[in-house]
Amino acid sequence: MESRRIPVRAASVSRPEPVAPSASRAARVLLVGFQDQDNLGLGYLASSLRAAGHDVRIESFGTDPAPLIHVSRKWAPDIVGFSMIFQFMAPEFAHAIDALRAAGVNAHFTMGGHYASFAPETLLRLMPELNSVVRFEGEQTIVDIAAAVVEGRSWRDIPGIAWRDGDLVRTTGPRAAVEDLDDLPWPERTVAAYHRHSLPTASVLASRGCPWTCSFCSIITFYDGNGTRGRRRRNPVRVVDEIEHLVVERGVRLLLFQDDDFLAGGRDARDWALTIAREITTRHLQDRLRFKFSCRSDEVREEVLVPLIEAGLSHVYLGVEAGDPEALKTLNKRISPDVHVRAGEILRRLDLSFDFGFMLLEPWSTLSTVRNNLRFLREFCHGGYAAAGFCRTLPYVGTPMEEQLRAEGRLAGPALEADYRFLDPKLDVLWDFSLLAFAGRNYGKDAMWDRLRGLLFEAHLSFPDRPHDPDFLAAARALTNASNTLLLDVAEEGLDIVERAHHPTAADPALVRLAKFSREENERIRGTMAALWSARPRTVVEELFR
Repeated sequence: MESRRIPVRAASVSRPEPVAPSASRAARVLLVGFQDQDNLGLGYLASSLRAAGHDVRIESFGTDPAPLIHVSRKWAPDIVGFSMIFQFMAPEFAHAIDALRAAGVNAHFTMGGHYASFAPETLLRLMPELNSVVRFEGEQTIVDIAAAVVEGRSWRDIPGIAWRDGDLVRTTGPRAAVEDLDDLPWPERTVAAYHRHSLPTASVLASRGCPWTCSFCSIITFYDGNGTRGRRRRNPVRVVDEIEHLVVERGVRLLLFQDDDFLAGGRDARDWALTIAREITTRHLQDRLRFKFSCRSDEVREEVLVPLIEAGLSHVYLGVEAGDPEALKTLNKRISPDVHVRAGEILRRLDLSFDFGFMLLEPWSTLSTVRNNLRFLREFCHGGYAAAGFCRTLPYVGTPMEEQLRAEGRLAGPALEADYRFLDPKLDVLWDFSLLAFAGRNYGKDAMWDRLRGLLFEAHLSFPDRPHDPDFLAAARALTNASNTLLLDVAEEGLDIVERAHHPTAADPALVRLAKFSREENERIRGTMAALWSARPRTVVEELFR
């Protein structure tokens, strides 16, 4: 067992230990997290707990803790497990946990997720009411915690956890990994009301992990810590068993594969994916469903995609990330821009819709790499086939990039919000301008970038009993093309202004006027989109890109 000394803030109330029951019984476990796109992580925890004989409830996390307090008082859980997907949400989770304790909820509080796995000390300092932190995959760990708590036994020696001991944080040894994912029960979906949606949509996880080593991504380090480096794939026949259940028994028509990279793993992975395609068509499910998945550009092969299209593949998310050769090296993508371009050409030729992730700026960007990225976006998205958009790379805890920035002394701010400045101060100005110019377009809860991706997906989606409308698709692409052109024209003009200035600032009148123009034009395009949507009810977009 390892221990680390940490400063601990005073809790608003004392952190209670659950009262041991007089006799063993099933534990009541309340699982809390975001419910977008099924939250399969919570689903797998719930099904594992239920298979072990425990009672489980899943509740959505929100900024208002009142619903959780109400459920906890009524149901009296023995354990409340919080799933924190995004580290920037930690303060809101801390608020909810404080409110539950203040309301007298006397349960074992535990938390899991990527950030929890990498930085349990920070979480236990920020949230002193937490009893434990589950590190890495948690299906067996949460079952062991439930059994120990309800039986009144010590849980502190359970593998795969961290906990506070005075001013120390202790971590137990790693848990033996689940090598065969088919040993896990299917994720629980009792709270999913697919039938209430005009196009019932469900998520499926056919594998876990990724063999690639991108510098900005925590997936490889998470599964390293889990003892399962690389990718574990489920039996493809069992994957289709689950798909058939969702389609036939639950009425699902759209499937979102949540695999980190559906085609990663060379020839074996391609054969695996083709087996899934064959199973779907053998069971005559292909006319009843459509699905999407994520992959890299260098995995886009026509001979692989054609059978998948015949099985119902409709959309592909590409991990593009950058279009400049040096930026791609910094991100450790091990790919060249021309491979991205070829992948886009293949997807267009096969009439697959697609979208992609893109980081215009990363910590070692230059004015030249930014300009090359913008040129790439203009070529890659031409004709409005895909929505252009961008962000900057964030230094997520557990990533090689975060470690390098920390080693260079470039991270500043609290642990949960640690950030960096660019090596060229002009890029800091460019990013500040971007936040102003593209608020509501690239950034924000209802950003047009997300709306356009949903629009294109919806316009392209086609079933035998619900064919797509070619005129609607053409209008969607024309609108996307107009938005893309505005975005890239403004970004390039802003880059020109910043590059020419000796000491640019975001308050430069030329930049301020340009940002105002961008926002106004974006709202005009948003109005056109609203008019376009009025001609066709939205059935899918709320299920995607949220």
